[in-house]
Amino acid sequence: MDAICRTVLTKTLRLRRGENVVIESWTHTLRWANAMVLEARRLGIRATMIYEDDASYWRAVAECKPGDVGRMPAPELGALAKAEGYVFFWGPEDRPKLRALPPDQYAALTSYNGAWYEAAEKAHLRGCRMEIGQATVPAARHFGVDAGVWQNTILEASRVDFGVMAREGARLAARLKGGRQLTLRHANGTALELRLVRRKPVVDDGVVDAEDVRAGNNMTTFPGGAVYVALDEAFAEGHLIANRTSYPTKGALAGGRWTFAENHLAEFTFTDGGERFQEAFDGAGVGRDRPGFLSVGLNPKLRGVPGLEDFERGTVLVGVGANGAFGGKTKIPFQSWLALAGAHLEIDGKAVVADGEIL
Repeated sequence: MDAICRTVLTKTLRLRRGENVVIESWTHTLRWANAMVLEARRLGIRATMIYEDDASYWRAVAECKPGDVGRMPAPELGALAKAEGYVFFWGPEDRPKLRALPPDQYAALTSYNGAWYEAAEKAHLRGCRMEIGQATVPAARHFGVDAGVWQNTILEASRVDFGVMAREGARLAARLKGGRQLTLRHANGTALELRLVRRKPVVDDGVVDAEDVRAGNNMTTFPGGAVYVALDEAFAEGHLIANRTSYPTKGALAGGRWTFAENHLAEFTFTDGGERFQEAFDGAGVGRDRPGFLSVGLNPKLRGVPGLEDFERGTVLVGVGANGAFGGKTKIPFQSWLALAGAHLEIDGKAVVADGEIL
């Protein structure tokens, strides 16, 4: 774990001796957060820990006003203003329980998000979200996976060469930015046509550099590795058949088959989780059936990891619904995607991914 902590502090966040890092932890991530604090001190980086106790949090959810629980205290805002780096370990441990709360209550409990990102951008903060905090026993039960395997895979994927991913991501982003027509195919029957409209791709390469900070893209995911681009919302034709499970917050979606006709998602089926998709889709607004985004994974040590399916190297995701985070027009609280490993992706007739290998 020491080597991973060193990578986060010195390569992902590019922190130097004498700079300040804030580390946010929950009860279930404390052993990893403590290791991060120790490594920071070894490097001469000044570390401050913000700690949230899981049991106390759930008592507050039950007994207090949601808006009071979800409000950022002034000292935390002050810490952001004075820090150069931020490491966030996901919590609480039972995130499926959190996401299952009534929408109004959930929104109030997480209402600090806007203020946090405003403060981070103003402070030119460089931060990362530690995905190991997502790999908990309650979440594994929710998604039907083994928690130990999940955690070990995340730790192994944290030991990749981030420089290689950054270079590959930059090259792919340049090709997506200059392209127009996308063709996605696979031997499983996938044959889909999409379009680009000169939107700037977003590269999550596990490093927060000066360009990311200037663009307001202050946070990365660790381990990470993907390139995203907002699609032309007005064009899509063909079939997309997933061969990887998708892991939206409400539960896993397996065996997805989508048909786009007349530039919208016209038909969809799943072998598992279809009722969850249908419920979310029915409750969504205008744009729910329109092309949203496309991504290509860059991390060679990820395969079918919940919440990180977009990072598996060479895996192509196609999403519908919200794409505002990538510069698109659809800004609704609904987004879903299918993941296709081993795909063939062309930009303007030229292959950029062949059988899952990035060219």
